[in-house]
Amino acid sequence: MKLRFFAFIIFLGASLQSYAQGFAMNKLPLDNWEMGNWKQVESVDNPYKKKRVINAGNKFLYADTPGKISSKLTTADAKIKFDFMLGTTSEAIYYIQGKYGVLLSNIRTSGSIITNDGSLKLPSQNAGRTAGLWQTLEITFSSASYGNALIIEKVSLNDVVIHQGYVINTDGKNEGPISFENKVGSVAIKDLEYLKYGNEKPLKLSNLTYELYETYDWDKQFAKKNEKPNDSGKANELTKDYGVGFNRFLLVFQGNLEVEKDGNYSLIADCAGKESVTVDGKEIIPMADESYRKQRIAYLTLSKGTHKIEIKYIKVWWKAELGLFAAGPEIRPYALHAETSLPTPQAIGEIDVNPKNDVEIIRSFVMFNGKKRIHAISIGTPQGMHYSYDLDQAAILYAWKGEFADVTEMFYERGEPQLLEAKGVRTKFSGKPSVFVLSDANSTSPDSLDAYKELIYKGYSIDEGGLPTYKYQYADGNFTQKISTNNEGISININATGAQNLYYKLGEGKSISQIEKGRYLVDNQYVLIDSKSKPIIRNSKVGQELIIPLNGSLTYSVSW
Repeated sequence: MKLRFFAFIIFLGASLQSYAQGFAMNKLPLDNWEMGNWKQVESVDNPYKKKRVINAGNKFLYADTPGKISSKLTTADAKIKFDFMLGTTSEAIYYIQGKYGVLLSNIRTSGSIITNDGSLKLPSQNAGRTAGLWQTLEITFSSASYGNALIIEKVSLNDVVIHQGYVINTDGKNEGPISFENKVGSVAIKDLEYLKYGNEKPLKLSNLTYELYETYDWDKQFAKKNEKPNDSGKANELTKDYGVGFNRFLLVFQGNLEVEKDGNYSLIADCAGKESVTVDGKEIIPMADESYRKQRIAYLTLSKGTHKIEIKYIKVWWKAELGLFAAGPEIRPYALHAETSLPTPQAIGEIDVNPKNDVEIIRSFVMFNGKKRIHAISIGTPQGMHYSYDLDQAAILYAWKGEFADVTEMFYERGEPQLLEAKGVRTKFSGKPSVFVLSDANSTSPDSLDAYKELIYKGYSIDEGGLPTYKYQYADGNFTQKISTNNEGISININATGAQNLYYKLGEGKSISQIEKGRYLVDNQYVLIDSKSKPIIRNSKVGQELIIPLNGSLTYSVSW
């Protein structure tokens, strides 16, 4: 287990930038490209199909010969996001501003930055998916405020942050097109979106006044001691410093929010204690019962002109810290408060678990579809393949490859959430019972089973390699389930005895298709089974599911 501390600037910048995710990005139309030898296509068959068919259309960009494509649009400071799919043994390059390359590859480590001398700046971990699956790259970059340099602020591949704060020396002209180059094999690009960042600050506070009230402690809910303020007057800026000398206090600021142009904006409250924000009489950020430093956000549409604003702040137990940031779709978050009002936060260590030589077994809660699975177990292996499993439902929740687990929320402070977070490239399963009884192949499979009356968990045994085999009693019979790792992903082995009319859920998703004998595409993962097996693809509540009769033993694998 290791504890990593991050620099404050990176920590604060990344946390504030994450709030730009709430704004819609601009889509780049396909007619904005200088095509070269690339094609506009409607669909391309999965590369594992023996006879691939390419249909002309206008859904995405495709290349199966070497060549480059560039947009007519140029960008300076920007965020770019797109989906891509690689064929088998393929490599392409995405060029920032048409100059600085990032590898999209299943030959070398995908996400590597090509440096000025041609070497590779490797990502923090290999976050690529396998051939034929859609992947997502998101990158934010800006010109440095000093010298000739471009800062690659953050790169995320398949929702895994793989680079932060990397600096490239430039020739001083940090602007150019969005470009891709196919080097070998085939590549498809779709859903490219962008935001171009500027340096404008169209929101500002003016004509602020303040009222200061001394308050009681928590036993009286920090209520005012008197209705008449202890101090009041004109406020030169938004700051917590008007409360100096009071152990507990309430500050109420009122004034104007000046808006330079019509648009969509966000206000981000950041404080230690309690803070609320009201604009034009509507409370957009309520006075939440928060004591720890925590950012909260409101998105709002504002017209050009003057709007009334009220900010309330209650100091609770810790030192006073009061901040308010403004942001927009193409406006980086910037402070509306005094520099001294929001001190540097204490860097929070990330507590990681990464197996070195032995398998790691962790019992925790796991978030799944917005709810905590409270009887979950997560297994990490030195081979870099891991999974989370719901013991109550005999159901795989997630599998992932790369680094194992962030357990900060299990141990930091009180560890109240008790949540384990996957750190690598994750694939999601249905989270529903994997084994169930059906009267016939057309009957509906259950979303859950009663863990006390139907599906009875009987514990697990550990093999010599440290991997558990889960044991269950179900439908007048018994079954075991063991999940192990392979080079492509995970392998699952099930053995059942005693029960009749048993079926097993191999996968469930919005769409399922057979790519070749023994290989099925379930949304964005592969299910691989003996080519002689005959799974059933049928409709389900969420789309389709892949099931198979369970007679004795069954082995299959999943890759992503």
